[in-house]
Amino acid sequence: MLRFPVVDLLDEQRCHDLLLRVLHPAGLRCPRGHALPPDQAPHDRHRAPIFDYRCRECGSVYNLFTGSIWTRSRLRCSKIVLILRGIAHGVPTIHLAEELELDRSHLLRRRHQIQGLIEEGLFPSVLSDLITEADEMYQNAGEKGIPHRDPNDPPRRRANSRRGRGSWNNDRPAVVGVAGRESQSLHLRVCRRTDRETLEPFVEAHTVPSCHLYTDEWRAYGRLGRTGRVHMRVYHAGPKRDWAVDADGDGIREVHCNTLEGLWTGLRNHLRMFRGVSKKYLNQYVAVFEWAYRFRWATDEALRMMLIPSTSNTT
Repeated sequence: MLRFPVVDLLDEQRCHDLLLRVLHPAGLRCPRGHALPPDQAPHDRHRAPIFDYRCRECGSVYNLFTGSIWTRSRLRCSKIVLILRGIAHGVPTIHLAEELELDRSHLLRRRHQIQGLIEEGLFPSVLSDLITEADEMYQNAGEKGIPHRDPNDPPRRRANSRRGRGSWNNDRPAVVGVAGRESQSLHLRVCRRTDRETLEPFVEAHTVPSCHLYTDEWRAYGRLGRTGRVHMRVYHAGPKRDWAVDADGDGIREVHCNTLEGLWTGLRNHLRMFRGVSKKYLNQYVAVFEWAYRFRWATDEALRMMLIPSTSNTT
C-alpha cells in the first residue's frame, strides 16, 4: 500500500471534539463525577486542545482521557482517531505503525487492548428472528509471535492443509456463528472444538426456541430439533449435494446457510490482511469483524466501545 502522512491532513480541534463527545456524552466531569463548571479555566494548557482541569470540589486533576484507556497517553487527538480508524478498517499493525510513526510493539499492545474492549462489549444476546442459521468455519491460526524452541513442538507451517475438521490443537480453530435473517444480526465465537457439547449450548443461547433453524449436515447439530426449534438441514456432502432446499413446496428454496457462508468470506478477507493471526488473539479479531458488521457506521456508541470498558459505557 502507498503510505502518506495522513496525520497532517486532520484537524486537531475536530478530533478533540469528537473524542470529547464520545467519551463524555453528558459533559466533561472529574473521576468522581463532579461536572466541569462552564466558567472554570484550565489547570494546564500546554497540550492544547487537551486541557487539564482541577476539580473545585475534590481537587482531582483530569482531562478528556481520564477514565479511558488513553488516560496517560501523550499522543495527539488526531493520532488516536487514526488508530481507532485503522483498527476498525482492519489495517495491519505494521502498516499503521509506519504511517503514524509509532513503535510497532507498543501499537500492537494497544491494539490488543482496544480489541479486548470490543470483545468485552459484545455481550451475548438472543436473536429474536424466527428464521436463523448456524454454521462454522475453520481458520488457520497458530502461535504467531511465540518462540518455539522445543524441536518436538515446531511452529505451524504455512498453508495448513490437514484433512478433516479443524480444532484448536491442530491450529485450525473453529469460528461458530448464528445469524438472523430478518434483523441481519450476527453472533460469533471462537471454539476449541465443534462437538455437540460445544455447538448445542451456543445455538440455544442465541436463538429463540420457536425459530426455524437451518444448518448443514454436521452431526453436532443433530439434536437441536428436540429443543422446540424447527430444525432443517442442507447436505453439502454425500450423494445429495444440495445448498438450498424448498421445504414447503412454494418454489422458494428457503433452507440454506448462504447468509453465513457469505459472512465467512468477509471474515476470511478481514483476517487475510494480517498475514496470519495468533490463535491466542483470534477471538479479538473475530470480535472486531462482528462489531463492524453490527454497527456499520462509526457511531458514538461504537467508538465508545473502543475507548472505555463496557461497565462504564453508560456513564
